Amino acid sequence: MKKIKFRKILAGLILALGLCGRAAADDDNRMIGKFDHNGPHDALGTASVYLVFKDGKAEGLPGLASGDETRYYAKVWEGLYLQVTTETGDNGTEGFMFSFSKDEDGQSLLQPKENGDDPTLRELAAGDFRTDDNFAARPLKPGPGTPEDRGVLRIIHYPGFDAEIRVLEFNIGDAQLKKKPYFKSVSCLVTVREVGKAKGH
Repeated sequence: MKKIKFRKILAGLILALGLCGRAAADDDNRMIGKFDHNGPHDALGTASVYLVFKDGKAEGLPGLASGDETRYYAKVWEGLYLQVTTETGDNGTEGFMFSFSKDEDGQSLLQPKENGDDPTLRELAAGDFRTDDNFAARPLKPGPGTPEDRGVLRIIHYPGFDAEIRVLEFNIGDAQLKKKPYFKSVSCLVTVREVGKAKGH
């Protein structure tokens, strides 16, 4: 009788341990593509879009190809869309151009408050993180980037909102002398903050 009870208890323990092991082996793999920062009493809107590009393709975003390039888009809030277009080189994606539009198709583009004669902060290029001759890594400076040294943080001003592009991680290929660098992968966080008016979305 004691042996039977012991076998039942042992079988129950084995089953329980098996279920625990099975649960521990399962992964919770989720991508939080876009999230709002707004509380119920916030007067101005803030939203962020997390982007991951690998081999020139954006994970979790719809894209439309046109020739060698692809335009990816994401809704920020009502009447505002983030547009990201690839810049393809000989061996891979050398950069991405960020812009904002009023529509999903990217036809009504919004103009940033930038000097048109300077390199735009909206372009994220692999060469931004390499020396001019691509011999070595360019030192990363703290704070917002400038047209001369765009860096990992860019703040672009638009009428009614500011856009922040913060590079989180990247892997650059052909990082050597006499080569043209390109992104094997890059991830960044784009944060949009309304300025100067009450939230209307």
